[in-house]
Amino acid sequence: MADNERQYESGAARLGVVLLVLAGALAGCAGQGAVRDTDAASETAPVAAPETLSEEAVYGVLAGEYLGAEGDLTGAADEYLEAALSSTDPEIARRATQVAFAAESWQQAVMAADRWALLAPDSVPAHESAATAMLRVGDYLGAEYQLQRILELLDDSGDAWLLVSRILAQFGEPEPAAEVMDQLVAARPASDPADVDFARSKLALQGRRLPDAFEFARRTVERYPDRLDYLTWAGRVALNLNLTPTAIEYVRRAWRLEPDNQDVALAYADLLARDGQFDVAREVMQALPRAPDVMLSRVLFELAANNRLEAERLYDEFGGLDATDPDAQAWFRGQAAEALGWPDRAIDDYAAVTAGEYRLTAALRRAELLGRAGQLDAARAVLAVVRDSDDAQAVEQSWLTEASVLRETGDREAAYAVLTEAVDRLPESIAIRYSRALVAAESRRVADAERDLRVVLEAQPDNAAALNALGYTLTDLTDRHDEAEALIRRAYQLQPNEASIVDSMGWVAYRQGRLEEAVRFLARAWELDRNPEIAAHLGEVLWRLERREEALAVWREGAELDPDNAVLAETLARLEVTL
Repeated sequence: MADNERQYESGAARLGVVLLVLAGALAGCAGQGAVRDTDAASETAPVAAPETLSEEAVYGVLAGEYLGAEGDLTGAADEYLEAALSSTDPEIARRATQVAFAAESWQQAVMAADRWALLAPDSVPAHESAATAMLRVGDYLGAEYQLQRILELLDDSGDAWLLVSRILAQFGEPEPAAEVMDQLVAARPASDPADVDFARSKLALQGRRLPDAFEFARRTVERYPDRLDYLTWAGRVALNLNLTPTAIEYVRRAWRLEPDNQDVALAYADLLARDGQFDVAREVMQALPRAPDVMLSRVLFELAANNRLEAERLYDEFGGLDATDPDAQAWFRGQAAEALGWPDRAIDDYAAVTAGEYRLTAALRRAELLGRAGQLDAARAVLAVVRDSDDAQAVEQSWLTEASVLRETGDREAAYAVLTEAVDRLPESIAIRYSRALVAAESRRVADAERDLRVVLEAQPDNAAALNALGYTLTDLTDRHDEAEALIRRAYQLQPNEASIVDSMGWVAYRQGRLEEAVRFLARAWELDRNPEIAAHLGEVLWRLERREEALAVWREGAELDPDNAVLAETLARLEVTL
């Protein structure tokens, strides 16, 4: 017998065992994107017996799992799709859909999800995944069919219409998405008009069609004038159109329905305050129960109304509250103390939080305030206690807090050392890697910063903050401007209205000599965020363009915001400018 024949027989002998393991693995796969494991149909349906799988399906599954483990998600998606198309097992089609979504291989996702929906016609997640993938590739007709099936399966309920609206809003373009919604509405005349209009209003608002959003919201309220969710939504949409009196009226009606509903009452008070009706807003808030979270809201309200004496009086009233939950009371009192600018009192308040859901968060805040007060040993002692907890998020945050405190004191070397220890302890933490990269960049350690940011981007290729940080570092500290611009442009495509990214777009243009383009981006960044670092950049470009008075005006405003800003100070010193 030839070697390859012996190998084939050996492989076939093991095949049954492999398939049994495979069936279990498929049943436990986690979902990605629209693919959810809460699919009742797939949970109750039996997994196909191993012997029913074709040779092509077996190979595709094994190859897909292997390539996925090796990090080749695109290859894994291709193999899994082949397996799904050659199998009648909906679980394989579901897994193929998951892998295609993870790889963002949308054409494969369309075919895999469509196969899944065909094999599991009563599965809402299957149709949701298919609709999502089809919208990703612009197949609105196909998506419309899948959304029709969702509405049928969920009996045209209000939740079904909201799900359809969310899918269209999140993955479709505004105009064709609205057309699909119109087609669905025309095809489902038996649906409750209020459910339909509520969903249409949400879709219209997401697409920035504000008049349409308001009209649909108004119609829902007309049909059900006592529905709290419809009234508050109509108020929100009216506020987006700057129809403040109308917004107030809708939310007032909701408040009258449930005057003890804290969320509604606070929203009503906020609208009244925006309209200058501070006395009425105060009366609304005074009518609420004297709970710690309400007292904090009242303190913040009085500070916003420039009534500090009343805010201080309310802080003192915390001590007279019924201490049914003293830890929650101390937590909210500490937040009030911070808002009032009393860090010492906040430190004491947070120290009183010894149990409950706010214990670790209070400890982190206390450590940060202690560090800012120069009590580094005390801050580190508090953080050491947090690290002994079994809350992974709090442990991660404890390292970030310690590094942040050290950065604020100017000790970047110590901050970098802390984050390096944190990386050793928590090597999978993206937040810690990113923070260490920022400290390295601030210390002009370009290679170290780039190494960490590359690790972040390998794990999260669409992390706009990391793309921007790496691009800005390269253009600011090296001559690799073309490479930097490519990174920053990717970040800009992901978040075109993020001020720091717009600032980087301007700065890389400046570093490449495109001054007029740089001014346009930097001026827009300055409009988005009055940040002294942006002021430093914009002022420098204006200065180079001989627009000296404009530059000085921007720098002066930046200095008023933060007279000690390091970037602004360095810029003025380098250009030998005195404000």
